[in-house]
Amino acid sequence: MRYLIMLEQTDAGFAVQVPDLAIVTYGETIEAAKQAASEAIRINVEAYPEAGQAVPECQSVEHHLENPEFQELVFAYVEVPLPTERIAA
Repeated sequence: MRYLIMLEQTDAGFAVQVPDLAIVTYGETIEAAKQAASEAIRINVEAYPEAGQAVPECQSVEHHLENPEFQELVFAYVEVPLPTERIAA
């Protein structure tokens, strides 16, 4: 699955937001920030069904570009593998 992320350079690295899942994370480099976002997304996507909730629908990139709070951020996508069904032991 592909998720939109937004990166903002800070003094210590890169802050990352995943607006469709209300995730905020961080990495010292762009690649580390993208990896942290990917892992946080994976954990979130697996947690929703376990909590009996549907994973939120992704908004279009245009929807997020219209948000004035996001105008100074860099947009990118990360690929996250779809969760597999767990088999009880």
